[in-house]
Amino acid sequence: MKLLLIAPAGLEVQGVKGKHVHHLNLAVVAALAEPYFDEIQIVEEEFERLDPNESADLVGITMMTCQAPRGYWIADHFRSRGVRVICGGSHASFMVEECLEHFDSVVVNEVEMVWKDLMADFSADRLQPVYQSHQLIDLADLPIPRKDLFRNTGTTLNAMVAQTGRGCPLGCNFCTVTLMYGRKFRTRPVEHVVEEIRRYPSKLFFFVDDNIFLSHKYAYELFEALIPLKIKWGSQASLELICKDEKLLQLAARSGCMSLFVGFESIDQQTLNRAHKSFNKVDRFDAHIAMLRKYGINVVGAFIFGFESDTPETFQKTFDFAMRNRLAMVNTGILTPFPGTDVFLNAEREGRLVDRDWEHYTGGNLVWAHPTIAKEEMEEAYLQFRRRFYSWRSIARRFWANRRQPLYYLGMNFTHWWRAYRNPRNDMKYPSVAPRSVAIPSMRRRLGSVQAAEASRS
Repeated sequence: MKLLLIAPAGLEVQGVKGKHVHHLNLAVVAALAEPYFDEIQIVEEEFERLDPNESADLVGITMMTCQAPRGYWIADHFRSRGVRVICGGSHASFMVEECLEHFDSVVVNEVEMVWKDLMADFSADRLQPVYQSHQLIDLADLPIPRKDLFRNTGTTLNAMVAQTGRGCPLGCNFCTVTLMYGRKFRTRPVEHVVEEIRRYPSKLFFFVDDNIFLSHKYAYELFEALIPLKIKWGSQASLELICKDEKLLQLAARSGCMSLFVGFESIDQQTLNRAHKSFNKVDRFDAHIAMLRKYGINVVGAFIFGFESDTPETFQKTFDFAMRNRLAMVNTGILTPFPGTDVFLNAEREGRLVDRDWEHYTGGNLVWAHPTIAKEEMEEAYLQFRRRFYSWRSIARRFWANRRQPLYYLGMNFTHWWRAYRNPRNDMKYPSVAPRSVAIPSMRRRLGSVQAAEASRS
């Protein structure tokens, strides 16, 4: 039997369709599926085209919200051929009823604890509509992901993906991580991480953890173990946790840390407080950035535009902050009410969701009614911010502060320059929904109810 695992087209990063790194969750599912299938294939549409006539006994699709329209088309297409199709991912976890219009089964939140039941039901031809476990997996029980099934197209900057932990106790109101993975922070045994790195060697790794510094005790053990592997790596973390222990930060640099994605989100403290991100302290941002630069770690600053208190002047203030601190890169987006989040629930309750086309839920479009900024003004200001930050003049001004990682800095900044100036309006590499020769099936945009509350998941 053959299992076909698909990540649909539709992802958008910094205003352009595409993805920098592979979908690690598909490799995890592939590892779980080994005992049940003779052949397993992974297709990530951002890297390669899906053959609609591909053979399969079971199709599994992972989707973020902006991938849902394409995912629905793929599911409808394979089901019309008599193939069973299941789905998972963040969109499926919070839009169960809608997904069931297109899929045989929906996996809510983590798949590992329900996989055996799902396989037993598939083998007996009695797939259930919903699979959900109210227990979270012990990450010591995770299999080594089948990353050998990824297609190496050279488009992922040669970065290998890995994960050391799941869960986040912070609970920002615009984020689905806590809802999906619980408030408890769970970690993989360090020896398992090391084994995975050795099995799939690479000079550059990206740890997809949402906050790799969340447990300092674990981080000390992990970073010590990474030193002999002589890798370069990047990850994501909260600035306050990164800089709370300078010795740990120094150890991270020794272990090969070259870049950290930091969620500043806003430079206004009251805005952060209202977003349930009061642990970010604006008055310490400058000093903490300087501390990271002291150890040669590039700071990738993440900012969200379009909080309710934001004004057109927010763009200029944020630009001034980013330039003053010579950030290596920025990752920006317009506040988007993703299903399941408080931002979504509030916008829906207040009747402010003005665009229910999931393909627009990329972070590059204003899909809800902002109280003071019009859609056209917001989206144009967002584009101009990216263009100014990634202009040749800006790249040159920020280079000296980030000179300890020159090839990484210049390569990534030139890539973002191309996106901002040469492809600013999302020219897509692959069809967003269906091939032109195939009619797009009608689909209802009805928003289903959000399932169990976070407390019942964790």
